[in-house]
This record gives sequence, structure tokens and C-alpha cells, in this order.
Amino acid sequence: MSPLRRALTLTTLACGLALGASSVALADASFEHSIGFANAEGAKLTVLRTHVGDDGKVTYTYVTYTANAHGASVDSVTSAAK
Repeated sequence: MSPLRRALTLTTLACGLALGASSVALADASFEHSIGFANAEGAKLTVLRTHVGDDGKVTYTYVTYTANAHGASVDSVTSAAK
């Protein structure tokens, strides 16, 4: 690859990254994680979710579902900030 062609390629890539980075900053961002187990005594599932919207609003949700021979339950925590 010639030096001129290499310079043009790098310049094009740099411009694309510079313009693309600003669009990524405006996008929503989310994270979700879950973990669970089940055995003869019961089952449990926990879900964690966080989200940041375009407007800067942040939400956090933590939910645990539990089931066993004595019944089932849901424990939930939700928080939001702007």
C-alpha cells in the first residue's frame, strides 16, 4: 500500500470513528443480567436491569422470583433518577 493511499485510508477511518462516536453517545444504554437455579427443593430466578435513556433518566430494577413446596413469591426493587 502506498503512503498516500495509507494516509487516505487512515483519514477516512478516523473521520468515520469521530462521526460514529457521537451517535453512540446519543443512544440508549442498557444492562441486563439474570441468574437462576432449580432443584428438588425449589427454584429461584434473579434479574437485574439498568437503563439510561437519551434524556439521561436512569432506571434500576432488581427482581427475585422464588418457588418451593411452601409457595411462590416475588421480591422487587425499582429505582429511577433524572
